[in-house]
Amino acid sequence: MTIVTVFSDVGWDVVAIVTPIYSFTGIQYYLADPQALKVVAGNRAVFSKNVEVYEEVIGFFGPNLITTEGETWSRLRKLVNPSFSETSIRYVWEQSVRLVNEMFEADQWAGKTTPIKHAPDLTKEIALLIIGAVAFGQETHWEAASATLPAGHQMKFQEAVTIVSEGLFFRVGMPSFVWGNNETRKRIGLGGIASWGWLGSKIRKVAIAFAELEQYMEEIFIEQSSNGSQDKQDLISQLVRGSGEDAEDRLSMREVIGNTFIFLIAGHETTAHSLAFLWGLLALEEDKQEKLYGHIMAVLGDKQPAYEDISSLNLVLAYFHESLRLFPPVSSLPLWWSYMCQQAPSHALRFHVWRS
Repeated sequence: MTIVTVFSDVGWDVVAIVTPIYSFTGIQYYLADPQALKVVAGNRAVFSKNVEVYEEVIGFFGPNLITTEGETWSRLRKLVNPSFSETSIRYVWEQSVRLVNEMFEADQWAGKTTPIKHAPDLTKEIALLIIGAVAFGQETHWEAASATLPAGHQMKFQEAVTIVSEGLFFRVGMPSFVWGNNETRKRIGLGGIASWGWLGSKIRKVAIAFAELEQYMEEIFIEQSSNGSQDKQDLISQLVRGSGEDAEDRLSMREVIGNTFIFLIAGHETTAHSLAFLWGLLALEEDKQEKLYGHIMAVLGDKQPAYEDISSLNLVLAYFHESLRLFPPVSSLPLWWSYMCQQAPSHALRFHVWRS
C-alpha cells in the first residue's frame, strides 16, 4: 500500500502516522491538500528542514542550500541565484546537444535500432554527463576514453563523478573515518580500511572517487579564483566569479564545492527519472509519440536544434509538464514544525508535502 492509496482509502487529505518503531521521527503528518501545502511549504520560519539530518547525509563537502536554514540559507540563496541565468540555460542546451550527438555516433547507436531494457540506466548516464560538464566545466564525453588522466589523479573526472553518484549510499551508510580528508587522501583516499572481499573493494573504489572528486573541485576553485576565464559558463566558475569583495558577499571554497555537489546529485537523479517516465509514456501512447515527432520535425527539419528553437518547441515542454504532473521525481518533502522541535525535540512533528 502506498501513501497515496492511504489518502483515498481514508477519505482525508491529511494523514497522521504514529509508530513506536521509529519514535525518533515523532508524529508524521502527510498532506495532500493544496491550501495546506501552501501554508506548510511557504512558511520557512515555522516549518523548516531538519538540517542536522541533511548535514549527515549530503553535507560532507560543505554548507549548501539543502543543509542550511535561516540567515545562512538566505545568504547562500542570494549568492547562488545569479548563476542560474539565461546564459546558464543556453550552456546546458549546448552541452546536451553535443553529448546526445556523441551518443548517436557511438557504435552502440550509429545507424541501429537499439532496445532499451531499463530506461533509467540510459537517462542517468545522459544526465550525469550533461550535469558534469555544466556544473564543473570539465570535458565529458559519451565514450570516456576520449579524456586523459590529469597528473596527480588516480581517476578521470568522468569516472569519479559516475562512481560518486552511484556510491552515495556507501558514503552515507559508512562511518566518517572510512572516507578520510585531505591528509588521508594522500594515502589513496582511505581511512585505514582493508580490502574486505567485494565489499572492501567497493568501499575502497567509492572512497577514492569521493577523494578524487573533492580534489578536482578544489583545483577548479583555485584556478578560477586566481586567473579564472571570464567566458567560462559552468556553474562552479560562475559561483566563484559571482562573489563580491566582502566576506559576507563571497562564497568560501567549501560553500562553492558544497553547492556544486548538491546540484550534481539532486539534478542528476531528478532529471534522469523525469526523462525515463516521459519515454515510458511515449512508448505506451504511440499516437502521442508520432504527434510529438511531427511537431519536432516541423520546427527543426534537418538542422541541429539551436537554443533559439526553445520557444517554438512548446509541445515538447507541454509533454514534459504532463509527465511531471503524473510522475514527479520528488513526490514528498519532509519539513519539521520548528516550534515543536524547540520545545520538545523528542516529540517533534514532521510534515510531508505530498503530491495529491
